[in-house]
Amino acid sequence: MTNWLSKYFHKDYKDRIKKAFPKYLEQDLKIVLKTIPFSNNNIKLADGNYHKVDNLIFDDSQSVIFENEELFIPYRVYFNEPEEQNEKLLTIKQQAILNCIYLRHHDGYVRQSRLERLNEISDLWLTPFVFQLLGEYVIQILEVVDKQINNIMLDNFKQLRLDNPKFFIQTESRMISYWNEYYRKSNPKLNLYIGRLLFDKIRFKTIGLDLDEIIEIAIDENERLLVKPKNTSFTLIYRTATEVHWDEKLLLLYSPKPREWTYLNWYQHIINVAEVECNTKLILTARTVWTNITQDLKKQIIANKKSERTT
Repeated sequence: MTNWLSKYFHKDYKDRIKKAFPKYLEQDLKIVLKTIPFSNNNIKLADGNYHKVDNLIFDDSQSVIFENEELFIPYRVYFNEPEEQNEKLLTIKQQAILNCIYLRHHDGYVRQSRLERLNEISDLWLTPFVFQLLGEYVIQILEVVDKQINNIMLDNFKQLRLDNPKFFIQTESRMISYWNEYYRKSNPKLNLYIGRLLFDKIRFKTIGLDLDEIIEIAIDENERLLVKPKNTSFTLIYRTATEVHWDEKLLLLYSPKPREWTYLNWYQHIINVAEVECNTKLILTARTVWTNITQDLKKQIIANKKSERTT
């Protein structure tokens, strides 16, 4: 009887995990599932002790529409991790599938570790698993997403939002609730909280158009306006003949000393040239540093940002 029940539960676990992935991954998923130790239900829980867990997949799941297919992603799984030698036998894609399964693990350290292993992998099917982490309470996981996020991931998140508006709003609301409960004291301003910054990026993102943060706006000793992006290099922007230039040493865009135009005009021009000529939307965030910028100019630039915000 015990063996029969064990096989039944194993099949149930496998069937439920299969529903979390698109059908075109089915063959790889079958191989991955063979590495998971379903038969071991002696699980280390939050109290640091091992307990017998009757159900290794939490009953609730998240329904997500993904590439016209409805997926059901478990809220939590309680499997122990596979033997390392078994993981090493998997292909890169299969390892990514395994990591996604463990992104739903009950232990936050496991979720963080598995997310870090997905660095530089932006396959579309990973999107629901990684996005769901944005609505969780472990700030270190949000910091990993912030380091890993790129324009491909942002495009994927944006499409997920368009296909699943209710799921997006629920996840964003959870992020705000956890900030209020756990991080408001250390991060009193919501707009400076890492979760808020990540959701703002998704809202600003236009699919097919690169997006980057402005990490500093300054006026230098030569009275030039400087706009420093976080990641993007604009080495060929001089070809646009727009008087917007790129400083290869300081890694920033700059204007000439204003003549007829105001600094606000030059800021708008730099942002427009980056977007129209270089396919990159530069956005202000709460992390933007303002150097030698008057309060009036800062207010004008922020007002310009609000008028450009997309939903």
